[in-house]
Amino acid sequence: MATWQQFLHITKKLDDLVHSHTEKRAEIVSKLEHLLNQRQVMMHELKQPTEEEKPLLEEVKKRDLKINQKLEFLFHDLKRDMRNNKKQKASKKQYTNPYQNVSSYDGMFLDSKK
Repeated sequence: MATWQQFLHITKKLDDLVHSHTEKRAEIVSKLEHLLNQRQVMMHELKQPTEEEKPLLEEVKKRDLKINQKLEFLFHDLKRDMRNNKKQKASKKQYTNPYQNVSSYDGMFLDSKK
């Protein structure tokens, strides 16, 4: 049976991971998924907190708020990098084949009368 102390421990690990400055984004995402899955399973097993566990619950809430803010920041950063990558790819494609989007009707006379 999961306890609030264990839940707080996982939340602390999650908080530390989110606030770490590592360039290996794929590694961080996989660790985040693992910790979030652990936390989700544990949430279903937890009982209502007792009076002694209420301070733990408050700390979990505070850390959870910080974690969510940092995850939003990381998500927007990832989206920005993906947009930039897409722009670079399109720019490179335009540079290597500049006449790809030129219309074939350019400079042609089409008579519409019959």
